[in-house]
Amino acid sequence: MNPESMAFSAAPDQALGRALRGALDRSDQAAFVATLLARAEAAGVGSLRAVLGRWTAGAIVAALVAALAANLPIGTETPTSPTYEAAWVTAATGSPVAGELFTAERAPEAALMLAPLRLN
Repeated sequence: MNPESMAFSAAPDQALGRALRGALDRSDQAAFVATLLARAEAAGVGSLRAVLGRWTAGAIVAALVAALAANLPIGTETPTSPTYEAAWVTAATGSPVAGELFTAERAPEAALMLAPLRLN
């Protein structure tokens, strides 16, 4: 690479500054906005509503794909052996039922818990 092309100066670029001032400094702001919108329409950009309309379909598809991907059953298989927590609770209480009860991902049915009380 040429060392001159890699030189950096913190001084403002005079030519760029003149070009930007010439393009942006206008006494009539309404005329500037009208010119800008006309150029955007000529370039095929269209209105803000048209731009958002083009993006909306893609955004809806992306949201649906993300929602479906989030609901995929990834790693939902139940473990074949008791977990460490279940083994710890079983060892501490001496009851394998307590190990399953306190480490279950879903709360047990209340009817099952109250069934022994009905027998008495």
